[in-house]
Amino acid sequence: MRLSAFLFDQLWQRGVRHVFGLPGDFALNAFDALAADGRFTLVRFGHEPSVGFAADGAARATGGLGVCLVTYGAGGLNMVNPVACAYAEQSPVVVLSGGPGRAERRSGVLVHHEVKSFDSQLNVYREVTEYAAILDEPRSAAHHIVRALDAAEKLTRPVYLEIPRDMVSAEIEVPDDLAHLELRSDHGAVDEAVAEIVGRLRAAANPVLIAGVEIHRFRLRDAIVRLAERLGVPVTSSFLGRGVFPTRHPQFVGTYLGVVSADGLRYMVESSDCVLLLGERISDTGLGVPADRLNDRNLILCAGREVVIGHHRYQDVPLDGILSQLTREAAILPPRERAVTAEPLALATATPDADDAPVTIGAVIRTLNAFFDRHPEVPLVTDTGDCLFAAVEIRANESLAPAYYATMGFAVPAALGLQSASGRRPLVLVGDGAFQMTGPELSRAAEHGCNPVVIVLNNGSWEMLEAFVPAAGYNRVTSWPYAKLAELWGMTGVEVRSAGHLRRALDAAWQGGKPSLLEIPIERGDISPVLARFVEAFKKRVASA
Repeated sequence: MRLSAFLFDQLWQRGVRHVFGLPGDFALNAFDALAADGRFTLVRFGHEPSVGFAADGAARATGGLGVCLVTYGAGGLNMVNPVACAYAEQSPVVVLSGGPGRAERRSGVLVHHEVKSFDSQLNVYREVTEYAAILDEPRSAAHHIVRALDAAEKLTRPVYLEIPRDMVSAEIEVPDDLAHLELRSDHGAVDEAVAEIVGRLRAAANPVLIAGVEIHRFRLRDAIVRLAERLGVPVTSSFLGRGVFPTRHPQFVGTYLGVVSADGLRYMVESSDCVLLLGERISDTGLGVPADRLNDRNLILCAGREVVIGHHRYQDVPLDGILSQLTREAAILPPRERAVTAEPLALATATPDADDAPVTIGAVIRTLNAFFDRHPEVPLVTDTGDCLFAAVEIRANESLAPAYYATMGFAVPAALGLQSASGRRPLVLVGDGAFQMTGPELSRAAEHGCNPVVIVLNNGSWEMLEAFVPAAGYNRVTSWPYAKLAELWGMTGVEVRSAGHLRRALDAAWQGGKPSLLEIPIERGDISPVLARFVEAFKKRVASA
């Protein structure tokens, strides 16, 4: 069987329908094979980082694999950053890279795009993937393909397969007994862990549940809603887990960010005698700066196929098994009232701004909350920067963002990947600095049948960095005519001038159906309350370190 045929069959069987790519000479044979196969939609971009972010967005949106195809060296190495983001944030991206042929390797002659050695790219990707291999042997190629795709699916991490260009059409051996990756599950450990969790919950006066990113990665949203409703406890999310739990659910009280959180939410979590953290480990951004109030005394951590309760550690315990059994066992717990007894995070729901009022960050948040009240099915994609922190106060039921790795340039290509793979139209919130990195990919939106509505916050600076070091000249961004560029790309482009204009322009863009860009001039120094608290807390922590 041809290597390409086996690879494409495996991807198709695992639900892949789109491949995101950028051609290059070492990958041309692979692109030809993909076109000849005919089953997949190829979504092309103009820069490899966008390819990686789009595949990541597709994976997050569908809960399946996000596949990208690029060339060797200048292409593959150009995409390391988005793959690093996918690894850090547990997104199953499959990187397919062309590579020098076997004869080229044997010749000993240097080839273009080569760095230190033929294996330089492989060695780099080993640092940012769960599995990495070069498919240069007909006897082992099928094994590597299956193991890599299994690892991506079961561990929700990126993987890397390099295909020498003379191997694309090569005949490979496909054993009848191909060994799949099996993750060990210790049922006894699951039983004991759940029993200890139930005991903690029974003794607790004010338990709280925190939903983390693994809930989304392992498609456990319905399971955690069932558990929360059975327990009757308040539910919050981590920063990276934003959108994992429905924001309009009566038990949802907001996104917990440690000292950055509003007082009511912070008190609810930090005074709890039993914090059940499901699907995420503690990090500085994931749970705020700092997360010192969560400790062995009150914290139950279930993440990474591990449960940690005080000094007890249970391993080989899958999160789905913990949730399922805990939901059943919760029936023996005394019923609790579901009423939330503390103020949730202060979501901006104030009276709409006057029509002629200037557009501030607060006005953007209020306008978007009103939009999501009318369109709760719309996914929100945000980039790094103040738009990411502002999104904490935006009630979107589904939110995609690089909240932990915090790389810029994620939102626009991720939104295109999301819509290409899922068919759902997103709303995108991005700053001018991040837009200048990958925003021009919008010129391809119509080509791929995508029509996102993109809001660009234009303050002429990397405002989040400016918040840390005010008046630093190196944080300034060269001005672009964003709305005019959108028009040149065949989109609807609007430069918003007032709060009323923003409401009307957003409604018109959504109803119009075309790819649209709303450029919103924002005064420098106007930042979201969440970012202001984050910067203050971070500075105090660094100063005291």
